[in-house]
Amino acid sequence: MGVSIGRQSQLNRMQSDLARLTGELSSGRKSDPARELGVGASLLYKLHADIQQGDAIANAGALAGQRLTAMQDALGSVGELMDQMSSETLQANVLKGVSFQTIASNAREVLGSMMDLLNTSWNGQSLFAGLDSGTKPLTSAQELIGTGGWVAGAMAALTTANVGSSIPVGTSVDNAADESILGAFNDMFNDAGPSSPASFYGVVYKSESRTGDEASQVRIGAGETLQYDMRADNPAFRDAFHALSLLSLLDRPEASMSEEAKTVVLDRAGELMRGARSQLTIAAGILGAKQERLERVGEIQDRTVTAAVAQINDLEGVDYYTISDKISTLQIQLQATYSITAQISKLSLVNYL
Repeated sequence: MGVSIGRQSQLNRMQSDLARLTGELSSGRKSDPARELGVGASLLYKLHADIQQGDAIANAGALAGQRLTAMQDALGSVGELMDQMSSETLQANVLKGVSFQTIASNAREVLGSMMDLLNTSWNGQSLFAGLDSGTKPLTSAQELIGTGGWVAGAMAALTTANVGSSIPVGTSVDNAADESILGAFNDMFNDAGPSSPASFYGVVYKSESRTGDEASQVRIGAGETLQYDMRADNPAFRDAFHALSLLSLLDRPEASMSEEAKTVVLDRAGELMRGARSQLTIAAGILGAKQERLERVGEIQDRTVTAAVAQINDLEGVDYYTISDKISTLQIQLQATYSITAQISKLSLVNYL
């Protein structure tokens, strides 16, 4: 009986081994590679963890890359609008007269278009709102340039000097008056906060996240992040809004500006717009460098994951020749065991038992 029971146990083990090896041969993978590796199994676990981390970083990087691409597209369109207005300010400065009305009308349209671009959303998040990406960073264009909107308030600020007395722009164009008038308008675009109801941060920019605050970031590795800061209150955009708001007042009859005063305003607006364009070029270049680094990191992550997968395949993959040889050996052993068991079963003592 002991011999019979031992044979049965051996048969069960060999049948289990045969089933396991057959499964490994068909799948090409070891059924329990960690058991065969012993203490070296920690390497296998680390490789799997590296792949999971690499995939997570790659997905985050891909989404961030698409986000940066969308931002660059918007910046490209904003830059074209700035170039257009810079050219028009130079032409208006030469032609004067009716060209003031034309450029004022165009400035309002460009202002609306620029605001729409900076309110662009991607994947449900505002591109230029920083960490406050759940809301649009800028107020609507209609609210800004419509009747009774912010531009009307800007006109009132422009036509009143902040020196305690009202000074219509058309009454004087001497340096002191010009500086005072433009200074009153400049106060609306300071970065100290909503100092007045007509200020940039009080009316135009709505996001709680401002340029210079905690930057947006994307994970690019273990304990490493890529940071970028491109919000709708960037100095380049703020100066462009400043210039466009100035230009939008050139056809306002209530401003009562003389042609000399309009020329002063036009010069200031052109200077601001050209400066804004230069700042935008620098900002777009910095963002492009971040984007390029993100692409390089993505390529490195891809190579790292590929290398880890290759190592795992070496550790978990089966040797088809070895497995086939083991299966053949087991089949022979099983056949011999079956034969011996059959012969033992014919013994009289066995029959008796």
